[in-house]
Amino acid sequence: MDHQGRRARFLAKMAQAGRAAAMIITSYENRRYFSGFSGSFGYLLITPSRTVLLTDSRYTQQAQEEAPDILHKKVGGLTAIAELAKLLQDVDDGPIGFDGRLADYPTYVALAAQFGADRLVDLSDIVDAQRGVKDADEIALLAQAEAIGDAAFQVACERMRAGMTEVEVALILETEMRRRGAQSTSFDTIVASGARGALPHGLASGKKMAEGDLVVMDFGCKFNGYCSDMTRTVAIGQPSAGLQDLYALVLKAQKVCLDAARAGVIGAEVHQIAVDLFSDAGMGAYFGHGLGHSVGLEIHEKPVFSPAQQSALPAGTVITVEPGLYLPGQGGVRIEDVIALTDDGCLNLTHSPKELLIL
Repeated sequence: MDHQGRRARFLAKMAQAGRAAAMIITSYENRRYFSGFSGSFGYLLITPSRTVLLTDSRYTQQAQEEAPDILHKKVGGLTAIAELAKLLQDVDDGPIGFDGRLADYPTYVALAAQFGADRLVDLSDIVDAQRGVKDADEIALLAQAEAIGDAAFQVACERMRAGMTEVEVALILETEMRRRGAQSTSFDTIVASGARGALPHGLASGKKMAEGDLVVMDFGCKFNGYCSDMTRTVAIGQPSAGLQDLYALVLKAQKVCLDAARAGVIGAEVHQIAVDLFSDAGMGAYFGHGLGHSVGLEIHEKPVFSPAQQSALPAGTVITVEPGLYLPGQGGVRIEDVIALTDDGCLNLTHSPKELLIL
């Protein structure tokens, strides 16, 4: 990972914006992106003249191993911000940047008490725009994370049967992802069967799957910090003709949206493709969420495929395509892949089959 190059690009953008002369990184995700350090505590100071990682004694060796190219300072939790102030003595009384979107409130209060709230400038927009374009190393890690999910899905399909609970299916998925090198799940695993499939975020429950149920499985893992995300819907035994038609419609929507996905598209316009297709089929009222979100060190990143995204998505965006339909009292279908946008289309990082599997 070219962490030094990332910091250099950020400094150039910060200077171009002219909004601050120094940047304090407070969050895990941004510390890891700009330094490689994966510890749970620390501040990363980035200025044109130096980069300093402040962390406590728990992480001294880890910081040296993961971020060998920058200066480290050992601090206590109560002295870290005072140490930042010492390091910023050579910066005039001008604005200081911080990553406000991910900074927790107590951290903001402490920074404001030390430097003055009027000096703090949220530069999350610059950070998020840079992180939204993945480099080759990041795309490779995201592909590896997605491959772990693919393998876990295959094992789950081999073991799923009527009478098994949703929680048991979630345990298979999570165990198999861990077995293949995942550090953790990237979000709480969704397994929603039968009528519960109409819950877009139906976390795995004690409900037993029954013959004829569609089962929505939305799951992911973290691999070397990067998140996977995929959704597949399968059938336990033969589903009704109506549910099969529902599945076919969602699959059609996903294929059409994948065909439209490429660098330079407006995110809202790709989302609208799914909306129009569902509306033409009389099902528009049953699709209520955005078509997709970027993934990376966070499970939900920008840019997105949704009405809110009125700008073009750049090459290097890694984003989900996940149309779904949810019929109260009957069930639901969602199909989700992770893709990397290129100038001439997209690279699909998810390889699990998408025809309706009847288990």
